[in-house]
Amino acid sequence: MLAVDVTGSGAPDLVATTARARLGPVDLLVNNAGNVRAGRLEDCTVADIRAMVELNLLAPVLLTRAVLPDLRATRGTILTISSGIALVNLPFYTTYAATKTGVAAFGHSLRRELHGTGVHVATVYPGATATAMMDSSAADEDLGFGRRSVADVVTDVLAALGRDEHEINTSLSSRRALQDLHRTDPLAVDRALAPNLAALESAVPGHRSI
Repeated sequence: MLAVDVTGSGAPDLVATTARARLGPVDLLVNNAGNVRAGRLEDCTVADIRAMVELNLLAPVLLTRAVLPDLRATRGTILTISSGIALVNLPFYTTYAATKTGVAAFGHSLRRELHGTGVHVATVYPGATATAMMDSSAADEDLGFGRRSVADVVTDVLAALGRDEHEINTSLSSRRALQDLHRTDPLAVDRALAPNLAALESAVPGHRSI
């Protein structure tokens, strides 16, 4: 086990070197580290904003870059955890949404860059999941944050990888309609969320893992 701040200087190369030394050539990279700070944008500190960008977006890009030669050689898998908030960009999660949408776009671009190499690039879009990261949020199912268990999400992800899928959505079915609407009519999503805007703002300011 290696405990390291993956946003630190030299961390991607340290992770790659340690993995090779202990396990041999890397054939699987899971970009799972992430943090969140919810609330109005003007209430988020610059430090919190930078922390989200550095861990949620920059770290996966640099870690992937560090192990990509191994993954090409092993025809391995890159599994990056984005968020359902990348599929419906929610208010009071502006920077978090930007980072998770960005890492999803990174997956699309890299998948096309690696076409024909045998490297499998997959992105997961979990909805709210019952982890410690969600414990500080008071938003529940009535606000679109119904939790799924980690075991259920992992089962869905493994099944999707077994089917050779690249875009893996583990959101609750109750969230899928809003995701579909966001693709076709984003302003309709604005109107759909508006009646609960004040309730959501009240529920999420304490949601943070930084």
